[in-house]
Amino acid sequence: MKSKKLLLISQVFYPDQVSTASLFTDMCSVLAEDGLEVEVWAGHPSYTVLNRQPENLVYKGINITYLRSTNFPKDNLSGRLLNMLTFTASVCIKILFSRDKTPVWTHTTPPLLGIILSFICFCKKRKFIYILLDIFPEGLIRLGKVSGRNPIIRLWQWMFFKSLSVSTKIIAIGRDIKSWIDNNCIQCNGKTEYIPHWQDDKLIFPLPFNENKFIIEEKLTERFVIQYSGNMGLWNELKTIGKVVRRNIENVEFIFVGGGVRKNELLEEFSLDEQKNVLFMPFQPNEVFNEIISASHVHLVTLRDGLEGMAVPCKIYGILAAGRPVIAIVPENSEIAYVVKEENCGIIVRPGDLDGLAAAICMLKSDESLVKQMGINSRNAFMKKYTTRVIAESYKKVLSQLYDS
Repeated sequence: MKSKKLLLISQVFYPDQVSTASLFTDMCSVLAEDGLEVEVWAGHPSYTVLNRQPENLVYKGINITYLRSTNFPKDNLSGRLLNMLTFTASVCIKILFSRDKTPVWTHTTPPLLGIILSFICFCKKRKFIYILLDIFPEGLIRLGKVSGRNPIIRLWQWMFFKSLSVSTKIIAIGRDIKSWIDNNCIQCNGKTEYIPHWQDDKLIFPLPFNENKFIIEEKLTERFVIQYSGNMGLWNELKTIGKVVRRNIENVEFIFVGGGVRKNELLEEFSLDEQKNVLFMPFQPNEVFNEIISASHVHLVTLRDGLEGMAVPCKIYGILAAGRPVIAIVPENSEIAYVVKEENCGIIVRPGDLDGLAAAICMLKSDESLVKQMGINSRNAFMKKYTTRVIAESYKKVLSQLYDS
């Protein structure tokens, strides 16, 4: 494998600690540890870190090149757009003038980067691997954010399918995503592969609830704690959770870690000043993340109705790693639902089903042995299927196929 090289182009990467950056940094470090030559082209950090990086850096065996790009804070919407544009421009210039034939890997963040790269690689007869973390613009159409009849959106949709057809290999992180691609892109049949997302088992591992420092400090040892941790983004359903919070189920505490564009949707359902069963925290750094994610009996994962095949909330893999049960407020035919059913690690609730969510919470609150067994099932499933090491082997197989073909 030493002769094989991987080039990943990812706007977010080390030292940022946003989910996508952390996961791909972890994956690349494992591949480098296994003897692969790993090169990454990244943008300057703009999420959890704002310090501009040197042009070249070696981190855990990964050769990182930070391309010229702006790095305005993520909360600055126009700045984020400029970050995407400047990074994309730098990538295009660099790859157009490159004579290297190393296969190029990238993902769908930002949405247009992969489309542009697929066309450049096709023209330069360079192999291109497209990792689909989510689907644009179809997801926005389903959300009602844009019209499928809009000429710009139709062009974007055409360009996306064209990029898939010229890609050498497509990796879908959900079986629902793979099914949607197979059903809508005839040229993709045979080259789309399901490889799930992953989590670092050294970063997240089970910790006893009653010995959790955070739980003790917040005096929550006698409460049944339910946590939502991570991004509250476009794909997520928060209204139902907010309405259940407002019900004040006896002895139940809700902890929300993170934020995002859907946070206000949650807050609209109750008065934060009056609500006594809820605690909000900002995104947490990796150093304390395991302690915080383990500060719960049960975790919530959500996906809005109709968005199966569009995205997979990767927070579920951290929950499995922590050995906690899941209440999944998701469509029945989504990857999250498949995982919960297969591993018997939680309860599935239809999006919008307020009574169903309340009933699931009450059932778990009243059955300590069930919560314990589902937590064990979560951790066992994680160690068998979703660690970085397990998924790295799948990526190495794809890389071998590229060099052997």
